[in-house]
Amino acid sequence: MRNKFTIVVADDDVDDQALVKEGFEDCKVQVDVNSVYNGLQLMDYLLKREAYKRINITPDLIILDLNMPLMDGFNVLLEIRKHNFTHIPIYVITTSQRPADKAKAMELGARGFFNKGYSSTDIKKVMLEICQECFEANQQQCE
Repeated sequence: MRNKFTIVVADDDVDDQALVKEGFEDCKVQVDVNSVYNGLQLMDYLLKREAYKRINITPDLIILDLNMPLMDGFNVLLEIRKHNFTHIPIYVITTSQRPADKAKAMELGARGFFNKGYSSTDIKKVMLEICQECFEANQQQCE
């Protein structure tokens, strides 16, 4: 049984980052939430490049925004597939309500696709749902 899970949130909106972290505070398991602010930073984190060279842990979960600078969420999903990180569950949290975006994200390997909604409560509820699905059931990583 694991004591702590590592989550990486890739979102260029600082306020959304904070809401995601608050949502995970309600988890019944311990989580360590790390932030990156664009897709390139996420790939550096996963590949342990640049500022992330000393990181010695692979995240148990990725929360991914689609609309980010330098590398958007779709390109991140492609890179994750290319570098064989497909074992890490990825949930897309976005302002997009386009069915085509959801279909594309799921086709590229996202486990789930959620709209950020219109209030802070919406994002927090989504994070709690993801936490329950991924970590609280038997305190094991999403499979």
